Amino acid sequence: MGKHYTIGIPAEIRVIKNLDRNTVNNDEVAGVIKHGGIPVLIPTRNPELMAQYVDVIDGLLLPGGPDVAPKFYGEEPVPNLGDTDAFLDASEIELVKLAVAKHKPIFGICRGVQVLNVALGGTLYQDLYSQRNRPTLQHYQKAPMPQGTHTISVTPDSYLAKIIGRDDTTLVNSHHHEAVKAVSSQLNISALAKDGVIEGVESKEDDLIIGVQWHPEAMFRTDEKQDALFADFMARVEKFATANAEADLSSN
Repeated sequence: MGKHYTIGIPAEIRVIKNLDRNTVNNDEVAGVIKHGGIPVLIPTRNPELMAQYVDVIDGLLLPGGPDVAPKFYGEEPVPNLGDTDAFLDASEIELVKLAVAKHKPIFGICRGVQVLNVALGGTLYQDLYSQRNRPTLQHYQKAPMPQGTHTISVTPDSYLAKIIGRDDTTLVNSHHHEAVKAVSSQLNISALAKDGVIEGVESKEDDLIIGVQWHPEAMFRTDEKQDALFADFMARVEKFATANAEADLSSN
């Protein structure tokens, strides 16, 4: 990759020493940098500014974080809903819509999958364990995050299968109690846990959107499959950035 492409990462507000700070996890940043990207932190208090950010980034990485407020998919909160941040939700939802419209690649991680689905018209389980009427695996693992704890089944002929293969013994890490419920009409399911919980989604018509419910950023240093997700993201960014630049030239 000759050119270094900018990757926008929305920043969650966290209280550190009694001060509100915009933060992102070092692992997502490290995964992007390893494969030639330049991470750009996007503050999320002003959703109306997201159009300006989308114009200056080449790709969008949606990281993990708090629960998505159910008002964004037309539901009331259930008792087991976790912490939410409507400014963060509104900012990320707007970023998704704008990035899709401008053909800028997206890589969603954990909460990022949920934001993708909601932004594109889908719904969520607010709490897998109280809302899902079937046996459910442990999706909020008690093992260290760099360790995979449950297996996934990757959809045959999916784009995800091209990246990490279809080995049903692939272990992923898990740190969530929300999950995709009704899938957006713009997305295909690309992976499932053995209990049927959706573990991956991707765009139907192209390879613009890839999302995984687990945390590859915590595993990419020692797991080739998880590292391949970051490498593929940056390859998609380069492909779409080149295509967008050529389209701009031809229209002038």
